[in-house]
Amino acid sequence: MIRRVLVLLVFLMASCIEVYNFSSEQEERVLVVEGNITTQPGIHQIRLTKTEKFGPDFIGLNRTEARATVLIKDDLGRVIKLEEGNDRGIYFTPDGFSAEVGRSYNLEITLFDGKRYISRPEKVYPVPEIDSISYHAVKNASIDRLNEEFGVQVMAHFQDPEEQSNYYYWKMLESTFALITEPHLTRREAPALNLPFDIDNTGKCCSRCFHTDIPKPTNIITTDDVDFNGNYQRRMIAYIEDNGLRFKETYRLDLQHLSVSPETHRFLKLVDQQLRLTGSVFDPPPANIRGNMISLNDPEEVVLGQFFVSDERRLRIYIHKRNLEFYKLPQTIVPINCVAFLFQNPIVGYPSIPLPVDPPIDWDPEG
Repeated sequence: MIRRVLVLLVFLMASCIEVYNFSSEQEERVLVVEGNITTQPGIHQIRLTKTEKFGPDFIGLNRTEARATVLIKDDLGRVIKLEEGNDRGIYFTPDGFSAEVGRSYNLEITLFDGKRYISRPEKVYPVPEIDSISYHAVKNASIDRLNEEFGVQVMAHFQDPEEQSNYYYWKMLESTFALITEPHLTRREAPALNLPFDIDNTGKCCSRCFHTDIPKPTNIITTDDVDFNGNYQRRMIAYIEDNGLRFKETYRLDLQHLSVSPETHRFLKLVDQQLRLTGSVFDPPPANIRGNMISLNDPEEVVLGQFFVSDERRLRIYIHKRNLEFYKLPQTIVPINCVAFLFQNPIVGYPSIPLPVDPPIDWDPEG
């Protein structure tokens, strides 16, 4: 009897369960546009990705946007079509293309699914010439109270034009430095490194190689001349943190000296502000930074990124350890053959190839 009652109760409970039809909405993806063109002849690139949107922030995985039609148009009606390269989602101008001072440009994108986007016009403003570049060592407070942060400030000396507003942006490029190691401090035989090449061909003595480096930190340095219009300037245009390896001998910094529009200057300032957030109570609230890209299908659609154009001057300076007032001590000891540095110390973003012992063909530290 009790058994029958239990079966009846189970049946009644099961009959009370309502089926809930759950439907998972497809995640909203946001187009991200990265790229610019300058007056420097060469190949310029535009990168298209889509990122997942989570709440007020965009923290999803970026996925490349392939097979799009990407055009650059100027105010004279000229059209440049960009071609997609071997890497999906990256589109390149023809070799030798350059923007012209005084002209305005806009970017037009048609995705493979037919959605269309356009940027607001961007004008190329002239950038003043740099007279000279200097550098000096600096010490900064760090999160670790027991250890100061050491680095090098790079200064530009130039005349800001009178009676016109100027907006500047200095962008550090991939740079090269002499990597000094101490292979004599290890007793380990080179083959123990398990390298995919014969290190005996280079010898065990290699203590000086050449390494490419993305300067850190990746702060955005941009300014306007509201406070110094028409005055001669000695202004910081780059800062490189001393990680114990970069300044053991010679560091060659390459960077761009760029003009930007007022709109791009404001965009870059906001991006830099977000990059500098540390999580303290004094930080400004996170911002949803909108650029100059607009959806032609839905003006309310969120599109991230800023297409901008610039007059450009390429800058290069050799930073010598012997000229630094101070540097990080103790310097980092790397007790291996420098050729094998990337295999011994893998760094995300660098290809695992043997480092060259010969300098780049244009290496001229005393020039």
